[in-house]
Amino acid sequence: MRFAGQEALVVARTLAGEPTYDIRLADGRLIKYAAESDLEPIEGEGSDSPPAATRPSGSGGSTTGGMQ
Repeated sequence: MRFAGQEALVVARTLAGEPTYDIRLADGRLIKYAAESDLEPIEGEGSDSPPAATRPSGSGGSTTGGMQ
């Protein structure tokens, strides 16, 4: 993702009301409650894998920190 022209990583999302995101910029700063409209996808990165919520959880995979 990009935020204000800088590469960023989404680290959290609100679940209520208008969707907002907490993002970490490449320089290490954390931006809280960024509006979805302020984020730009970076073409070609991450487009091959679906979001974690839609990935299948087959047997044999590692679930670090999760319950089995």
